[in-house]
Amino acid sequence: MQKHKAKLTPLKIALKLGFGVLLLVLPPHSAVADEIRMKNGDRLTGEIVRMEKELLIFKAAYAEEKLSISWKEVDCIISERNLPTEFKDNEFLIGRISCPENGKFQIDSTLFGESIPTPLNQLLSVNPSTYSGLFNLGGSLNSGNTDTRALNVATLFQVRTRKHRFTVDAKHNYAAANGETTARNSSGSLKYDFFTREKVYSYAQSLTEQDYFANLNLRNTEGLGMGYQFFDTRQISLFVETGISYFNEDVIVGDDTRSAAVRWAAGLDRQIGPKRIKLFHRQEGYYSSSAKSVVLRTEQGFLIPLLDNISANFEVDYRYNSSPQAGIKKSDLSVILGLTYEYAYW
Repeated sequence: MQKHKAKLTPLKIALKLGFGVLLLVLPPHSAVADEIRMKNGDRLTGEIVRMEKELLIFKAAYAEEKLSISWKEVDCIISERNLPTEFKDNEFLIGRISCPENGKFQIDSTLFGESIPTPLNQLLSVNPSTYSGLFNLGGSLNSGNTDTRALNVATLFQVRTRKHRFTVDAKHNYAAANGETTARNSSGSLKYDFFTREKVYSYAQSLTEQDYFANLNLRNTEGLGMGYQFFDTRQISLFVETGISYFNEDVIVGDDTRSAAVRWAAGLDRQIGPKRIKLFHRQEGYYSSSAKSVVLRTEQGFLIPLLDNISANFEVDYRYNSSPQAGIKKSDLSVILGLTYEYAYW
C-alpha cells in the first residue's frame, strides 16, 4: 500500500530535524553507487553531490572532476544514501531516492515511509547547499573624489533554507601614494529575508559605510521592507525590494543628517551558457524627503570562469550623493579588475 507524503506538524518537524541530522552525520557507505539515467538513454554511476536551481552536480565514478548536468535532461535518479529532498509544494523528506518508472521518483524515508511516485519536475532540490559565498581580490582605478589605484577586497557569505536567507557582505578599498593614504573606504551590511511565500519575502537590513575622502565618517541605515524574487535559478536570479529605513549620516566636516528614508534595491545575475560568462548588477538607493537627497550605490560587471571555482572579475562600482558637503563631488566611480573565488557547503 502506497503512502502519501506526510503532512508536517510541529511534532513531526522536531522529529524530522533531529532524526535527519542523525542520518546526515552517520558515516557514509564505503562505496557510493548513486545512478543517473538520462533521457537520451545514457546511465551514469557515482555520487549525487546536489541538485538545485535546475542543475545537477554529479561526481562520476570514472571522472575526477564533477559533472554539471541540466536537470531537464535527467529522466531518473537513484541514491544509495539518505539525502535531503525538497518538493515544489514545500514538502521536505530525508531518505533514499528510487526510480519507480521513467520520469518519476520516490523517497524511502525511514521516518515517514515511502512517498508516492512523483514526476521528476516536482522535485525542487536534492542535498541543497546551505552555506555559500565568494571572495574577491583585485585592483581598482578610481575617479571622482579619489584619483588613484587601489586594492579592493570584498566578501559575501549567505545561509539559505526554504524559508530563511541570511546575507553578510563587506568591501574595503585602500591605496597609498608617495607614503600617503589616497583612498580608504569601507562598507558592510547584514540582511535577513523571511519568505512568506515562494517568491515573496520580508526583510530586515543594516548598512554601514565609511569614506574619508568623501567626508563621510560613518553612514548607517537600518530598515524593514518587502521583496519579490522573480527568478532564482542557475541561469538567472532577479529580485526587487522596497521599504522604510532610518538614515543616519555622520560627516567629518559639516552638519550631520538623521531622517527617515525610502529604500529600494534590485539585483540581477544572468549566466550566459553553462560555465560561461556571468553578468551581474546590484543597486541600493535611499531617498530622504526631509533632507531632499538621494544616495545610490551600484555594482555591475561580469565574471569569466578560469578554474573550477575561480573566475576573472571585471566590475564597475558607482556611488552617488545628490547633496554632498561643500567641496565634495556628487559621484565616485571605481573600475575593479581581479579574481573571484566562489564556494558552497552542503
